[in-house]
Amino acid sequence: MTKVIRAKDQLKSHIRAQNQALILETSERVFARQGLAKTTTQMIADEAGLPKANVHYYYRSKKDLLEAVLERILSLWLESVSEFNFEDGPKLSLTRYISEKIDQSRDNKNASKVFAMALIGEEPFVLDYLRKFFVTELAREKETIEQWVESGLMEKVSTEHLFISIWAMTQTYADFDAQVKVFLQKDVLEESDYQEAKLFITRMILAGCGVKG
Repeated sequence: MTKVIRAKDQLKSHIRAQNQALILETSERVFARQGLAKTTTQMIADEAGLPKANVHYYYRSKKDLLEAVLERILSLWLESVSEFNFEDGPKLSLTRYISEKIDQSRDNKNASKVFAMALIGEEPFVLDYLRKFFVTELAREKETIEQWVESGLMEKVSTEHLFISIWAMTQTYADFDAQVKVFLQKDVLEESDYQEAKLFITRMILAGCGVKG
C-alpha cells in the first residue's frame, strides 16, 4: 500500500512539474509578444492549451506568474555564465563571458525581452532580485578584476560600467533583434552573425580594458 501511495505521489509531482514548466514557457513567450500590460492569464491558458483555472491553480494572479517567469529567467542567467577567476586571466574570462551572453541572446530571445520590459517598468520583483543576487555577483567579479589590475594584466576600469556595457551590447541581439536584422539586411540572424558579434564586442572590450596578452 505504501508503494502505491508513493507511486501516486511521484506521478502527481511529475504532472505538477510538467504543467508548471508548460505554463512558464508559454507565459514567457506571450509576455514577450504581447507585452507585460496587455498579456492576460486567459491568453496564456489558451496558448498553453489549458483551462484558465489550471493556470490559477499554480499561480493565483498574473503578478505571481510574472514573478515566477522572471525568477526562472534570472536563475537561468546566473547559472549559464561562468564566474571570473584570477587564474584564467582577463582575456579568457571576458572573452568567455561575452560569448555566453551572446549565446543567451541567441537562444533565449523571449527571456531577454521579458526581462527588459520588467526593467523598463521597474517591476519591484526584478529590481529586488538584481539587488540581492547580481550586486553580490558583481562584487565578486570586481574583486577579481582588481587583482588583475594589481598584477598588471589590464588597466583600471569601472567594473560597474564594464558590465553595463557588456550587457547592453550583447542583449541588443535579443531585445532589439528586429533592428539588428534591418541593419544587417537579413530576415533571420544566422550563426555567423552571432559569431561576428562575439568577435567584435570582445575586441572592443579587451582593447577598452587594456588587457595584456
